[in-house]
Amino acid sequence: MAHTIDWHDISRLLASPLIVACALLANWPTQAQQNSANVASSSCRPPLPLSGIIPVVVNVPATATPLDARPCFDDFSWRSFIALNWPAVPNERGVPESPHDPSVFLNAGQSYLSVWGTYRMAAALYRIDSSPPVPFSSLQGTNTICGESVLGSKILLMAAKSGTLLQDVDQAFSYPLVDQNNNYIYYEIRFNADQYEFVRQNQLYLAKNLMQAEMKTPIAMPISSPKPYREGAIMLKAAWKQLTPADDSSRYYTVKGVILDESTGNPVCRDVTLGLVAFHIGHKVDGLPQWVWSSFEQVDNVPNDDGSKPAGRMTLNNGTDNPPTVGGWANRPASKHEVPAGKRVKAQVTRLNPIPTTPTGASTVDINNYYRKLLAKTVWTNYQLVITQWPADPVPQSEFKPKEDQGIYPKDSGQPFPVNNAVNTAMETFFQSQTDGAGAGGNSCMQCHYGAGIADYSWSLVLRSK
Repeated sequence: MAHTIDWHDISRLLASPLIVACALLANWPTQAQQNSANVASSSCRPPLPLSGIIPVVVNVPATATPLDARPCFDDFSWRSFIALNWPAVPNERGVPESPHDPSVFLNAGQSYLSVWGTYRMAAALYRIDSSPPVPFSSLQGTNTICGESVLGSKILLMAAKSGTLLQDVDQAFSYPLVDQNNNYIYYEIRFNADQYEFVRQNQLYLAKNLMQAEMKTPIAMPISSPKPYREGAIMLKAAWKQLTPADDSSRYYTVKGVILDESTGNPVCRDVTLGLVAFHIGHKVDGLPQWVWSSFEQVDNVPNDDGSKPAGRMTLNNGTDNPPTVGGWANRPASKHEVPAGKRVKAQVTRLNPIPTTPTGASTVDINNYYRKLLAKTVWTNYQLVITQWPADPVPQSEFKPKEDQGIYPKDSGQPFPVNNAVNTAMETFFQSQTDGAGAGGNSCMQCHYGAGIADYSWSLVLRSK
């Protein structure tokens, strides 16, 4: 597959170094034939400045195998991660501050309002009272059980990655997650303007409208475009730990927030300091209608893939082999509901599926090393990409066959690469193995979200419309 862009506009877009990278790679057939992996590695990382402009296209030569394409997709993931975490312009939603000045990002510190932090939370779109959501750009807040969530505030209502807003506390169709501080990991879902406004303007937050739309044709979220520039639909899922004196907070991107604690049976809203431990990006990208899926973790979540301990105190592992993990975990909660602190069991987690080490010299591990070194003086050096997944053989939107219409994964989901084992230890803890029955939709981003295929891979539409 080959996705093109008007190269005369690259200086204006500065969307991603991989845009230049893979275009250059396409013009170097001899060198690519000699060592395609290393060429991809070096060419996907040209000396372009960091940018706060979200990349909107992935250029991959038509002859590239999915493995050869991995460096470009991984670089796309990192550039997206940086742009989303770029400091935001105050009192505006989704607008990066001086996006072409790398110093703005490099000197931002560890606690500031990021671009994605200004995106609308799920509770703003799928309101408890089913009332119409306000426009994305509005500064009007969202009323919650813990007060009004306004621009710049963080109110976390869920100890689950999916499910209804105030009831389910199980993690991603599974179980809740208890960290080594004996606290629950909290999750949130946010949408950029393109996805939020698509749902709002089509009133798909109402179940009756969603059902009528699905009866006609599979829903198609806005897709990105390089010219004219358009971000396309972006849905984000973030996982947060409650920082305590036992943690080295300097190793985390932190925010002040409020959590809804329902563990005692009497809901309490508590002020906490939160540290980011995991971050999912789902982005509907030009030429890739089955989305590009990027998953990041804070490096101290679990032991390193070689068995060594990370530099910081681990969030999801006690630093010993007791208890031993099977399938990447031990001490899964007995209850799918929040329980008081005295009844919780701290999760013991290891990474069952190593961060990819292929292609040689241009693997996900290599791309991580490059960016973590580049960001060495920022808090973001403590984060790593664990997987990028994408449709290696995209299905045109007009030909897409969702699971509800007897579609079959992976064939009808654009032949995802990798097909399986694309999971995050803090978000899909209990189904890192394909044989683990804790997960309802397999053990990869695209396999799980394919189950919501008629709603264009968006479980939020399926689960939260009323």
